[in-house]
Amino acid sequence: MKNQIPLILLACGSFNPITNMHMRLFELARDHLHQTGQYHVIEGIISPVSDNYRKKGLASAKHRIAMAQLAVETSDWLRVDPWESEQETWTETVKVLR
Repeated sequence: MKNQIPLILLACGSFNPITNMHMRLFELARDHLHQTGQYHVIEGIISPVSDNYRKKGLASAKHRIAMAQLAVETSDWLRVDPWESEQETWTETVKVLR
């Protein structure tokens, strides 16, 4: 891990519902970055959108957060951040990153 750049992976989206493939994408990205020898992924963050995203059939943020938390409960590097889902309006990804 010496001289490797530490990274955090972030995925924003509806996660309506979160799926095995959402989880797998994190694993594939982490594995690829580690294989380069240049990076060390220290964390993966799932950031569900706000209820005001206005996607048809969107489950409430409360339920999407709960589903995502269940999906990561056995992971030692993935977590759910509810901040984006708590915003009153849809938030651009660049603002979530900040």
